[in-house]
Amino acid sequence: MRILPTHPHLPAFGLAAVVAVSLGLSGCAKYPDSAGPSTGTRITVRFRTDGPIRTGLEPGSPGLPYVYIVALRLSEDVSPTTDGPLPVVTPGGNGFVAGNATHYILWNPLGSPQYQIYQFRDATLNEWTLTGTPVDTIPVEVGNQEIGFSVDMSQLVPLADLNRYRSVQINLLTMNNTNPSGTGRLWDALGDGRIPSQTNRFLTLRLDADRVYSNISEGNLEPVGDQADPSLDIADFTVAIRPE
Repeated sequence: MRILPTHPHLPAFGLAAVVAVSLGLSGCAKYPDSAGPSTGTRITVRFRTDGPIRTGLEPGSPGLPYVYIVALRLSEDVSPTTDGPLPVVTPGGNGFVAGNATHYILWNPLGSPQYQIYQFRDATLNEWTLTGTPVDTIPVEVGNQEIGFSVDMSQLVPLADLNRYRSVQINLLTMNNTNPSGTGRLWDALGDGRIPSQTNRFLTLRLDADRVYSNISEGNLEPVGDQADPSLDIADFTVAIRPE
């Protein structure tokens, strides 16, 4: 596993900044020149919260971190017509993702390693299995505001199936807990959480297009301030798709 360099100024302003982020991501997502088994498209995700990420290690903290997840849905269609991963707005289901998903990457400061890849085993999203760790990660320390990692498609599906998948639907999910019942739910995801019609927003990206997507390129999909807790409020993001 390789450590990704952090970007202290992830929020971008204008095309020049987007290009700069693209170049930085490209550098960390290169494939080796030597021939070897195919690893498939590499997906690199980075997102920043408006305040420090809650690690549970802060002075005076109760010792429990917040939950930070990137949910994925791999599809054999270029443009799936059904929902991708959605936030759990009110407690229910598995407590952390609704809609449709095939995998998720969890950052957990209590785990070892801290970034872990899980695969859902059923369409109800109530069963999942730990399958591995990202190839690259951004370390998170107390006071940091950025989560980031890279995964190869070969970590998500069998090598024989790499060419079957045409797109990936992605959502960024933050929450104060994963309780499937009770009250006091705090969360954020892509879209403006203050507007009910925007709680079903997610990215749908082609796996064969070499491109970097950002909050700016997607029309400021994720606003700052739609979640009152800055440690949960997603402020910016980039996703790089790098076909082999």
